[in-house]
Amino acid sequence: MSDHQALLELTNTYLRGIYEGDTRSLRSVFHPSARIEDVTTGRFRSRDVDQYLQAVASRVSPREAGEPLRMAPRSIEVVGEMAMVTAELRFLGNHFINLLSLLRCDGQWLITHKQFGPAGE
Repeated sequence: MSDHQALLELTNTYLRGIYEGDTRSLRSVFHPSARIEDVTTGRFRSRDVDQYLQAVASRVSPREAGEPLRMAPRSIEVVGEMAMVTAELRFLGNHFINLLSLLRCDGQWLITHKQFGPAGE
C-alpha cells in the first residue's frame, strides 16, 4: 500500500471516529504522546490524547445527533517519514479545519499533533 493510501485510510478512520464518537478508533490513530491544540474557545488550549478523548466521549456524536457525515480530507502531503493532512469537518453547528501532523513510527503512520480551529468562511 502506498503512503498516500495508508494516510487516506488513517484519515478516514479519524474522521469516522469523530463522526461516530468512537474513542477506540480515535485512540488507534494517535501517538500516545500526541498533543491536540486549538483556540476555539477564544483562548489557547492544549490537551493530551486522554483529555481529548474524554471530551469526545462526553458529547453527543454527530451520528447520534442525526447529522450526515460532512467531513473529508482536503490535502495529504508526504515528506519522507513525515506527513501533513488537512481535513474539513462540519458537525454540531461547527465548521472546522484540522491540521494533522503525522510521523511514521515503527512502520505505522500516527497523528503526533492536531491543530484545529474555525474554517474562517
